[in-house]
Amino acid sequence: MNHRLNWLKREGASPPLLGIALLIIPLSLMCFSSASRAQEAYLVTYGPGHEVWELFGHNAIWIVDESQGIDHSFSFGYFDLGRPGFYRDFARGIMPYYGSAGRSEREFAFYRERDRDIRVQQLNLSPPQVVELYNGLHQAIFPQPQYYDYDYYLANCSTRLRDLLDKVTDGALTEQWKNQPATRNFRDHTRALTAHRYFMHTGIQTLLGPMIDQEITLWQEVFLPQRLADGLADVQLGQGALVLDDQIIYQSKTVGNRFDTVSTWRISLVLGLASLAVLLLPVFLRRRRLARWIEQAMIGIVGLSGLVIALMWLGSGHEATWRNAMLLVLNPLWLLWFWPLGKRLRLGLWIVLLISGLIGVVYLALPLGQYRLDALLWYAPLIGGLLWQTLPALEKQV
Repeated sequence: MNHRLNWLKREGASPPLLGIALLIIPLSLMCFSSASRAQEAYLVTYGPGHEVWELFGHNAIWIVDESQGIDHSFSFGYFDLGRPGFYRDFARGIMPYYGSAGRSEREFAFYRERDRDIRVQQLNLSPPQVVELYNGLHQAIFPQPQYYDYDYYLANCSTRLRDLLDKVTDGALTEQWKNQPATRNFRDHTRALTAHRYFMHTGIQTLLGPMIDQEITLWQEVFLPQRLADGLADVQLGQGALVLDDQIIYQSKTVGNRFDTVSTWRISLVLGLASLAVLLLPVFLRRRRLARWIEQAMIGIVGLSGLVIALMWLGSGHEATWRNAMLLVLNPLWLLWFWPLGKRLRLGLWIVLLISGLIGVVYLALPLGQYRLDALLWYAPLIGGLLWQTLPALEKQV
């Protein structure tokens, strides 16, 4: 093990020209009986990267039998952007993902090129257990593509490996993790790993509902590859610790520790005050036409944002977006302001929007279940400004 990892550390070769494409080429040479062929198994954990799909990291199982020429990495979480209807299905929550396998040296070279951490843990599994793990991986991937229903938190690359390792260890992971509290819930982990990309971070926090706010166990927390690696390091089996050796064979030079949450409230507050200033300044300057145009534009943005939240709740299979209380603040009923409503109906609409906004701000600003104070510091001043600016028009009509 140490000899192999030392060799990997010394290797600095560039990835092949086909890059990641080669990682998903079906391994026809592996379609043979696996009995007595798999001898060593490792969990490989890749740190976060720079692209959106790299922010949460990735992991794989590395199976080695030098005598049989087996030196392959197996992993899950692949998707095909070129599949007809991919984006439509993705928006609806229909996400058929699949697993793949490739030569380990190509995969390690690829992740070095992407400047992502590579952590390798040798697993304390008997030869029959390694064969069982190899068979489980092979059956889940081939014939390729073999699709499964993907979920960011419940069925991703890491949970697939967790389930396979739990099976080959006769439920040891379930026994030790199911009742152990997690260090953070889904939302807190999502905050930590996206906060450095403010607008994407705020959009994600805006769209995700209470499913990710609930308390979770370590069993659920290992949806993150790094937490799976950390958790396995503490697992004990009858024959001793599950992890025999744990090494970082490549350290990223550009990606820092993403697990320390970066506060975004200052940015949100600045944007909230700036939005309020843009909305109200033309009013104080008596630029009525400009004030009216900006007011209508912001009402449209708020209403359409609420409509997206409502559609993600009622019209998609993304369970993490359901029952989202942000709908009370970014209310799609603002779009009705553009309709030629009578005085009484418009007054009733304004009252509904006022009450809805107040309830939403109070609920989301307190740790009652869907705590999102950072985003509110942007949205609340804007909503307050819109309510104030539309009130004089109501007074003239009533």
